Amino acid sequence: MADYRTLSQDLVAALSLKFEPAGVTLYQETDPLPPGVPFADEKFKSYCQALVLAGEGRTLLLQKDQMGCKLGTAVLGFEKGRELEEYLDDGVLEKYGVGLYATEEASAATIRKAVYLEPGITRAAFIAPLSAFMEAPQVVVFTADSEQVMWLLYAVNFEKGGRMELPQSGGALGGCSDITAMPLLQGIPNITFLGLGCRIKTGLNPCHLMLGIPGSDLENTHRHIQEMAKPIAMLQKARAGG
Repeated sequence: MADYRTLSQDLVAALSLKFEPAGVTLYQETDPLPPGVPFADEKFKSYCQALVLAGEGRTLLLQKDQMGCKLGTAVLGFEKGRELEEYLDDGVLEKYGVGLYATEEASAATIRKAVYLEPGITRAAFIAPLSAFMEAPQVVVFTADSEQVMWLLYAVNFEKGGRMELPQSGGALGGCSDITAMPLLQGIPNITFLGLGCRIKTGLNPCHLMLGIPGSDLENTHRHIQEMAKPIAMLQKARAGG
C-alpha cells in the first residue's frame, strides 16, 4: 500500500509547492463513506474553493448543498436530471449576462459541452490533503504556478513523450470538469486556467493554475518527479545565477 503522506511530502519538497496536492473521491449512494470523517458543518463558495482549502490542510466531506456553485455540483453528478436541465438554463443566462460571452448560444455551448458525471450519481465528495488518504483517491489535484505545472506535465508524459492534448472547457467549469470529471471518466491528466467564478471564489494568486491526474497515475508521477531531480536542480541553479 502506498504511503500517501510520504508521496505528498516528496512532491511538495521537490517542486516547492505552496499547496499540498489534494485528493478527491466521489461517493455514490451505496458506497461506504470514509470512516471517522464527519460531514463538514459549514457551507463553501464552490468545489474549487474546497480544493484550495484541502491544499491548505482542510479535510472535507461534503454534500451537494455545501458547495455553493451549482455548475460544479451538476458536473460532479450531484444534481438529478430535471434539476440539472433547469439549472443549466439559468447558468447559461448568468454567464451571458455578466459579459463573458457574446451571445447566449456561445454561453450555452460552453456549459453544455463540458464533461459531466451521470446526473444524480453522487451523494458525497471527500476532498482532503493527499497526506490524509489511506487509499488512492480517484483524482489528485495540484494547485501550482506555471513552472510547477510544467514539471508535472513532464512527469505525466515522462514515458510516452510527444504532444499532449489538454482540452479546455472555455473559461468555465475548470475545476470541476477539466481537472476532476475528465481525469475520472477519461483517465487523462489535464490542466485548467480556471474561470472568472473559480478565481473569485478561490481567491487564488493570478499565477496559479490547477492540474488534475487520475489517482492511478499518482505513483508514476511521483517517481518521475524524483527521476527529474537533475533538470529541476539545473533550472534552479540557472535562476540563481550559478
